[in-house]
This record gives sequence, C-alpha cells and structure tokens, in this order.
Amino acid sequence: MTVFMKIGVVALLLLTATPCLAQSPARTFTIYQSIPYQTHVAGSEVSATPPLTPYLESVGIHRIDVVYLPRFMTNGKPDQKKIEAIAKAAIATPGIPVSFDTEFGNRLQPETVIPGATEILNIYHRYNNVTPAGVYGTVPQNTFAWKPNIAHFNPLNQRYASLANLVDFFSPVLYNYEGADTVAWQHAAVYNMAAAKNYNTGKPIIPYINIGIVLNTGQKTNKTGPVPVRMLTEAEMRTRLQTLYDLGASGCIVWASSRFRTPDDKAPVFDRNSGWGKALADFAQAHQ
Repeated sequence: MTVFMKIGVVALLLLTATPCLAQSPARTFTIYQSIPYQTHVAGSEVSATPPLTPYLESVGIHRIDVVYLPRFMTNGKPDQKKIEAIAKAAIATPGIPVSFDTEFGNRLQPETVIPGATEILNIYHRYNNVTPAGVYGTVPQNTFAWKPNIAHFNPLNQRYASLANLVDFFSPVLYNYEGADTVAWQHAAVYNMAAAKNYNTGKPIIPYINIGIVLNTGQKTNKTGPVPVRMLTEAEMRTRLQTLYDLGASGCIVWASSRFRTPDDKAPVFDRNSGWGKALADFAQAHQ
C-alpha cells in the first residue's frame, strides 16, 4: 500500500467515523464561484434583480476570475500583453483571485504544458504580486474520478513540481465524475488533497467542485449543445464542503457550465433556501 493510499484510508475513516471533526470551532473556509447564470429565487419568484454575482456576495459566496484560453493565449502561445492586462486589472481587486485555465498541450507530457504555464505565471507575477493566482487542475493533475490505482498519478504530479513554486494556491479538480457515488468522490478528495499537500509548500488548497451530476442520456452531446444534469441535493453539496473543510482546504471554487440544463431543459437557478444553493450559503456564512 502506497503512502497516498494509507493517507486515504486513514483520512476517510476519520471523515466517516469521527463526528467531532464537524463540531470543532469553525475556521475560515472561503467559497468562490464561477457560475454563469443570471437568476435566483426571491420569495416565490425567480428574479434577476440584483444580478446573480452581487446576490451571491450578499450570502457570502465570492467572485473568482476564471481566465479561459482566449483571454491569455494567441495562436496557441501565452500572450504577454493579454496577461499583463489581466494582472494589472486584478491589482484593483485583490480579494478576487485569478485562476488560469491551463488546459493546453498533452498533460501526460509535462514538457508540453510546464513551459507555457511557467511563462503565464511569471508574466502575471511580474505585474501583480498582490492578487493570488493559480491554475486549473494542473498541479496536481486532474485525476478524473477515483480509481483503485489512482496512486499512478504520483510520478506525474511530481513532474509538475516546478509549478507548485509559482502558484499562490492549488486547485485540484473534484467534479462529480463518480456520478452519485459520494463515497467514491470522498476517496478522490482525500487523494487530491494529499497530492497538493505533498508539494510541501504550505500554500492554500482551493479545489474546484461543481453543482450537478451529468446525466448519461445515451445520446451523444455536441460540444456546444446543452448538457443534462441532475443538481446536487443539499446533503450532497454539504458533504462535499464538509469533506474539503475537514481535509484542510482553505475554500473551494464552485464552477458551473453555461451549457448545464436541468431535466426540464432550463438553466439552473440558485435558491438560497433549498438544495445545493442552501448548502453553499449556509456553509459560507458559518465559516466566514
């Protein structure tokens, strides 16, 4: 049994069998969001006033700037002027971290990813050492769900160690790749949190999570069409937040796709008093 597997077994036992973990004095856990929808529930109505982002701020859920490739790359290469502009603009909002979506190259060949990611972070920090910056699912690498042989990612993660010195926080990806299997999701969380800690930097760990489970409809979905999802229940979202909290995360980034559609073919609506929205708002306000 590898060190990571031993850590996983012990941590999961603690999570499932030690209630005092959840009862310890609350420490700060910051929930950030990259949710592209416009509406929330207000009383018995669905409203777009105020807009969703300031509304979420009012319930303790904060902004993060997730920066996609067109904003910082040109012709497949880091664009210094674009990155400089992002860095300078972010100085005015030090409380809104920046997360670069460095999904380029072949992740199994780090030499196709590390030079570009290094250049991006170096340019950013040349102009901004105030606003924290990280990268999406690169250091450590996205494991795409729990697997019994998940420890085979250990050597790959170590090859990305140079980036651990450049990011201000780690963002492993813990989307609902396991479907409705919450225990498998917890196994993945244990491994990915340990992988981030294994860089021995002491930097914050702020994983990506999402709000729904993609449904297998048996039909192929094109790259621009709607993606059917079943939204997480209040209990499912609360379990994810509590698990990350107990594992030592400093917060999380709640991401949602603009293509997500509920079973009635509508964009999800944030409800502070029900379901996944209630879990997020309650946890955010309890851990400010």
